[in-house]
Amino acid sequence: MGRRRGSNRTKASPAAGDRITDLPLELRARIASFLHYRQVVQLSVLSRPWCHIHHHTPVVKIYLVPGLLDSILAARVALRRRAQDASASKVDTLKLVYFADDLDMRRHADRIIALADAREIHIRSVHPGHEVRDAWTVHLPPAARRLEVDATDHVAPAIAGPGSAALRTLFLQHVMISEWPHLPSLRCLDLNSVTIKTPFAPGQWCPLLEELELFCCKIEQARVDINLPHLKFLEMDSVDVGHYEGPPFGHITVDAPELVRLYMIFEPGCTRDFKSFTLRAPKLQLLCWYNQFAERVHINIGKPGSVKDGKIEFMSVYFRKIEYYREQMMRMLQGLLPNVPPDSVADIVRPYITLEECPDSDSEDNTVEEKITCDLSALMSRDI
Repeated sequence: MGRRRGSNRTKASPAAGDRITDLPLELRARIASFLHYRQVVQLSVLSRPWCHIHHHTPVVKIYLVPGLLDSILAARVALRRRAQDASASKVDTLKLVYFADDLDMRRHADRIIALADAREIHIRSVHPGHEVRDAWTVHLPPAARRLEVDATDHVAPAIAGPGSAALRTLFLQHVMISEWPHLPSLRCLDLNSVTIKTPFAPGQWCPLLEELELFCCKIEQARVDINLPHLKFLEMDSVDVGHYEGPPFGHITVDAPELVRLYMIFEPGCTRDFKSFTLRAPKLQLLCWYNQFAERVHINIGKPGSVKDGKIEFMSVYFRKIEYYREQMMRMLQGLLPNVPPDSVADIVRPYITLEECPDSDSEDNTVEEKITCDLSALMSRDI
């Protein structure tokens, strides 16, 4: 008899699904978190190891679609059972997408937020295609510490519930703010593409703030008063202050005795000039200032030599020549070098200032702009 065929055949490797099933519950739950919660619940019919996987996913993602009531109710039931299961894991992050201008969807969202009781909550409202000025509220559960809201063409939600008093981080994007919530425990505020119609004085409603970031925001007020005793990090990137009509309008005051890092980053000619900028920051170590012009500048850093790093840079634009920016740079440097006589500042800083030409690639007539830069890191290393 001939030799049996296939005697040297290699054993088939286990299916990918079996390999995942063999992983510890925590790893399987993290993998399942990439799916929408409805799909995670459906995994429970695969086999016994998967039957309660939806009780352990650290991230819960739910998309509330009007008209699919059965799916919405199924998600609520699953979260309720998870909340009642003593062996279930806590939800770390809830990612919720819904139509915030739909009253029924808001009610379902409120119930889901309460059931999940997540530490981190991300809310995205589907763009309605028109401006929505209806007031709405996000009720935070006790565990909430971070809230992100992205709601294009909506007013920012009011923030209520037991978690509002313990919230540490708030990120708002593409909303309009007409009233600030009172958040006594807030430490970090990040605003992206936000229009602010109410007075901007964060010290009045989040006095413990340590980090403040504003990116591509529009503040429709004459004054910005950043008076925060615990602030350590401040960044304003392409922030427009005031109205578009009339002369320079914005008066910016930063009074932050614990401030360590300050970034003022602007595209030349893209935002309105400041009428004045006043800074008191005796512990400031880093200053990066790009392109924003202010008619009056007053910088008070207390004892000399605290700032050790950074840069001041200006680029001339269509309506303002480099001489204006050079004058502002000298006023800023006088504030950073309080022990140097004002008439001696120019001579001392001259080796650390560069002036160069920058061809405008968008110009049809080969316009050449100028850029003036002061290297604060090199200047302050002299221990002046």
